Amino acid sequence: MANYVVKEMPAGMGNGKKGRIFPKMQVYTEFDYDKVVELIHINSPAFSQATIRGVLDTLGVVMKSYLPLGHTMKIDNLGVFSLSLEFADNQEDSEDPQEAQEPSSKKKYHHVRVKGVNFKVDKKLVEDINKENTFERTTGNPTAPSPYSHEERLQRALTHIDQHGFITLQEYANLNRLSRSAASRELIKLVADPNSGIKTKGAGSHKVWVRRVDHLL
Repeated sequence: MANYVVKEMPAGMGNGKKGRIFPKMQVYTEFDYDKVVELIHINSPAFSQATIRGVLDTLGVVMKSYLPLGHTMKIDNLGVFSLSLEFADNQEDSEDPQEAQEPSSKKKYHHVRVKGVNFKVDKKLVEDINKENTFERTTGNPTAPSPYSHEERLQRALTHIDQHGFITLQEYANLNRLSRSAASRELIKLVADPNSGIKTKGAGSHKVWVRRVDHLL
């Protein structure tokens, strides 16, 4: 279960009429590089974290080398990467006073630089996300009491584990609208309860929660 909040575009933007209402993803955590590597390893344990880091680092090197040569890079089920450019010269930077006074349409630009990297998502990735997830509106207040009962929170966690193989502390908190501390306390109690069907795997920052094997028998 993913959460979203409803936002309103300021009046005058877009079509110039009354502010448009739109959904915005409720973001709880930004995964850093180490966490991304860890999650890839958890989903594909056959690859060591060192191997995963090597592949990701090399991907960055390859993009840096080949995107400026006029190539785009397509990664199946992810998307296409390409460069966007901009003129670096402007009237303020010009060393020629006469050139600086010329209209921008006639000015000679000498320096072009990279503005950013464009990313066009693969449609299949979007389709798969929509197939595997539902989105529920939230107030965006993580300190508010969870709207789900204890039994509902447990079942939502087990369903997530069945779909993804495991659940992290942050995912449990997001899924059930709990703070991290409340989610942590609840997971400790669930692990201690042999009838919950949940146990821990890993330790420290690598700890996740999975199904009890004996509970499936």
